[in-house]
Amino acid sequence: MTYCKAAGVAGTSAASPVVASIFARLNGVQLAAGKSALGFLNPLIYSLNGKGFHDVTTGSNPGSGLLNKVGFTAIKGWDAATGWGTPDFTALKALLP
Repeated sequence: MTYCKAAGVAGTSAASPVVASIFARLNGVQLAAGKSALGFLNPLIYSLNGKGFHDVTTGSNPGSGLLNKVGFTAIKGWDAATGWGTPDFTALKALLP
């Protein structure tokens, strides 16, 4: 019998499904209220200007291999490392159109 040792996950492999589930739940809230689904999310996310997200202000994504000295640093507000930050379901639910 072969066993596979579980490996940890991090980065987009962990974050993408979590963010997708938050927005799926928000779509459920919309539909339960008789409203339309959120659709393409970029206009909504950027119109909120960071509201509904926990701003990540520390850390960086320096890359790997040859790029391990180039990357982006988290700062206050939008940044290329973390975008607006991590979504807050409760806050976003209150901000839905």
